[in-house]
Amino acid sequence: MKNKRGNQVIFAIIAIFAVVFLLVGFGVIKWKNSNVIYQNDPLPDKVSNLPSLNLTEVKTYENYKEFADKTNDLILILNEQGKFNIPLLKNTQEAWGEVSKKITKYGPLINNYQNLTESAKIFKNNQCDENYKNFYLSLGKFSLETSVIGLTLFYSVTFKTVGTLYRASGLNIIALKCPSCVSTVLSGAYWTIETVLVEESSKVADGIITKIKGYKQ
Repeated sequence: MKNKRGNQVIFAIIAIFAVVFLLVGFGVIKWKNSNVIYQNDPLPDKVSNLPSLNLTEVKTYENYKEFADKTNDLILILNEQGKFNIPLLKNTQEAWGEVSKKITKYGPLINNYQNLTESAKIFKNNQCDENYKNFYLSLGKFSLETSVIGLTLFYSVTFKTVGTLYRASGLNIIALKCPSCVSTVLSGAYWTIETVLVEESSKVADGIITKIKGYKQ
């Protein structure tokens, strides 16, 4: 009799687990920890509300100001909501004159903005681990490359240590959300820097990335 009751309990437990796994598989139930992470993270929703950047290249001061202003709107969200400390791009006529001597192509930087805002919209419409990871991969690329280029162009005196820049670009935060994203972002940054900046500035930026890559918290 005892064995019969014991078997009934075991079968009941197995049946409950089977129902739970079926519900999870069909999306009726989602694992709590993923939902909690998503709900407690304001960045995807905030970033998804930003407009697209209607530029393919920057050839005039008006183009540059639009690029800098929209990029700064994105930076402010990351700094205020995500506790990043990415330096803002200067958007004055004088800054444009100086930047024009050092930046050869804006395409990769424009793409960084577009990819990040688009990945935020995709995640907002379909909240899953893969889309969350893709958002943080795009975020890491934007934050690191924007920080390094901003530092190279405008703020070389402000960020004196590699650790400060590492935290300013939010790599410490991204490492918690998506550990594999950081190495991918760092490896890809060399190509962007060499494509965007003139040779002299590119060497400075490459040196910064190399130091960040070797940085241990």
